[in-house]
Amino acid sequence: MKNNMDDNTPNEQLKAQCEEYLAGWKRAQADYANLKRETEKERIEISKFANERLLSSILPAIDQYELALSHEPDLKELTDEQAARIKTWIAGLKAVRALWETAFASIGLEQVKSDGAFDPSIHEAVGEEPSNEVPEGNVLRVNQSGWSLNGKVLRPAKVIIAKTNQPTI
Repeated sequence: MKNNMDDNTPNEQLKAQCEEYLAGWKRAQADYANLKRETEKERIEISKFANERLLSSILPAIDQYELALSHEPDLKELTDEQAARIKTWIAGLKAVRALWETAFASIGLEQVKSDGAFDPSIHEAVGEEPSNEVPEGNVLRVNQSGWSLNGKVLRPAKVIIAKTNQPTI
């Protein structure tokens, strides 16, 4: 007579082995899903900042462009025709700046806010000056614009900080 234990033992062993293989397969599937998720997250992070070095290298050109636009010529001494041509030229330059600003916004590049209180995480203090109009510790003037890419500061704004005007004795 055969023992029931002997009949079930190979079946139980096979069943246990199948369960072990199934559990291993499920773990491998979960590991693969996690790997895909982590890889996608890294890819997104890399693509966010892939242009960081390129953008940092063109910031001086942007600064010079803005500087040029801030020095519009005085048109009073020009003829009407000359003034009209200069106005058209300046309008074209401003249109190009607007296109750049749209492109910058689409990739997450934006100018650092430089009004109000000094923030060492986005500003670099390059000096202090007395002021009666601006509260002490606030940004008085921006010497060079700061830029951030997707919230990460590429270049802090170089600013002058207001200090209280001390009376002379």
